[in-house]
Amino acid sequence: MKGCMGPMTINSNCSLSSVEYKAALQQCAVRRISSSSEVLALLIAALLFGALKPAQAQLKAGAAKVSITPDVTAMSVPLGGYAARRGAPATGVHDPVYARALMLQNGTVKVAVVSLDLCFLPTNVKDEVMKRVVAGGVNGMDSAHLFLSATHTHSAPDPLAMHSGNTFLNLKGWTPFNPKLLDFTSGKIAEAVIAADKNLTPAKIGSAVKNAVGLNRNRRGDPTVDPALTVVEVQKSDGSALATIVNFAAHPTLYDDKMLQISADWPGVMAADVETATSGAPCLFLNGAEGDASPNGVDDAKGDAKVTVYGHKISAVVNALLSTVKMDSPDAANLATWTTEVSLPPRKANAMFYLAAGQLGATIAQAKEFVTGLMPATTQFTFVRIGGLLLIGFPCEPSGDIGMAAKAAARKAGFTTPCVVALTNGWLAYCLTPMQYKAGKYEAVMSFYGDGFGPALLTALDTGLAQGGKQ
Repeated sequence: MKGCMGPMTINSNCSLSSVEYKAALQQCAVRRISSSSEVLALLIAALLFGALKPAQAQLKAGAAKVSITPDVTAMSVPLGGYAARRGAPATGVHDPVYARALMLQNGTVKVAVVSLDLCFLPTNVKDEVMKRVVAGGVNGMDSAHLFLSATHTHSAPDPLAMHSGNTFLNLKGWTPFNPKLLDFTSGKIAEAVIAADKNLTPAKIGSAVKNAVGLNRNRRGDPTVDPALTVVEVQKSDGSALATIVNFAAHPTLYDDKMLQISADWPGVMAADVETATSGAPCLFLNGAEGDASPNGVDDAKGDAKVTVYGHKISAVVNALLSTVKMDSPDAANLATWTTEVSLPPRKANAMFYLAAGQLGATIAQAKEFVTGLMPATTQFTFVRIGGLLLIGFPCEPSGDIGMAAKAAARKAGFTTPCVVALTNGWLAYCLTPMQYKAGKYEAVMSFYGDGFGPALLTALDTGLAQGGKQ
C-alpha cells in the first residue's frame, strides 16, 4: 500500500462513510496514486482496518413531563418543608408539581435523570419507582441508573408522608405515613420515566456555565456560596429542543409556612419560562449545594410577586446561556453512571434538635427514635457522566463549602464541568463542614451524623470519582 493509509473509522453498518471515502481519495491524490487497483486496495484496507475500531454508539434521548399533583379533595395532603404548619393539609393547588424525566442512552448504557417538585426524596420512593419502571417494560436499567432529584420546594406534598420509616403516629402536628400518597407519587414518577424511555430518539448534547452573581446568598452569613449556573441542552438530531437541565443553588422558600396550597415555588416559574422558550421541551431543575443558599435580589417583592420575579430572573439567565451552548461531538457524549456506597458516622442528633422536637410535643425518646428511624446507617453517591460533564448526586443538602470542595475534587479527577446535585436518591438532611456544625444555627440542628458527616461524604466522594475514571 506504499504507506498511503491513515487511521480511518467506518460507520455503524461497516461501510465507508462519504466523508471517509473522500478522505481516502484525497490521500490518493496527495500520493499521486492513480491506478484503479491501488485505489481499490486503499479503500478495502481502510474498511478492514476501520472495522477493527469499535463504532461510536449513537446518543439517544427521550423526555417526558408528568404531573405528580395529588387530588387534595380526595385525600389529606400535608405540605413539606415547614414544621410550623404542624401537619395541616393543603387547601388547594396554586400551581401543579411535576416529575420531569430525561432518559439518556449510549450503546448499552442507559440512565434516567428526573427532577421532582418535592421537598426531598426518601430512599424508599426510589425503590417503589424502580419496581414500577421494570414492570412498565423499561429494559437495561437497575437502581444505579436512576437519578431522582428533588427541587426542594417547601410547598409540595410532604415527603414524610411517603417515608416508610415514618412510624410516628401519636405526635400532634406531625405528618403520618400515607401509603396511598406513596403509591400515587411513585406511580406518576415511574410514568414519566417510562414515557421518556418510549420517546428515545437520536440526540446531541452540550452545556454552558455562567456565574449568576447576586442571585443567591449564604443564609448562614458564611462567606461561601456557589454562584455557578449550569445549563445542559439536549437536542434532537434535527436541532430542535428535546430537554434542558438547569443546575443552580438556592432554596425554593419564597413561599413561607403561611402558604397552604401546593406549589413548585420559584423553580416552577423558571421551568415554565424555559419550556415556553424551547417549544415545550421539559426543563429539569437540579438544585445545587443549597444547604445554606437562599434566593437573592427579590427582598422588596411580596408573596406571589416575589416568586414570579425571581423565577423570571433565573430563566432570563438560563435562556441567554442556552444561546451560547455548542453541541458536543459524538465522541464527547460518552455516557456512564455509577454509585458509591457510603458508611455513615454514628447517628447523633444535635442537642438543639431535642429542644425543637419537644416544641412539637415529642419526648427525648421519641426524638431519638425519629433519628434512628428516618436516618439510615449507609447511603450512596450517584454519578452521571456525560463526556466531561459530571452530575454528583448528594443524598442530602450540602452547604456551599461542601459543594465547592466536591467540585474542586471532581475537576482534579479530570471532570471539566462538575455539577453538585442536592437531595438525590435519598434524604439525610444537612451536610456541613465540622466548623459549620460546631457553629450551630438551624442547619446544624437538622444534621444527624455529628461533625464528621461532611468529611465522611467528601472521602467517599473521592472514592466515587476514582471509580468514574475507570468507567
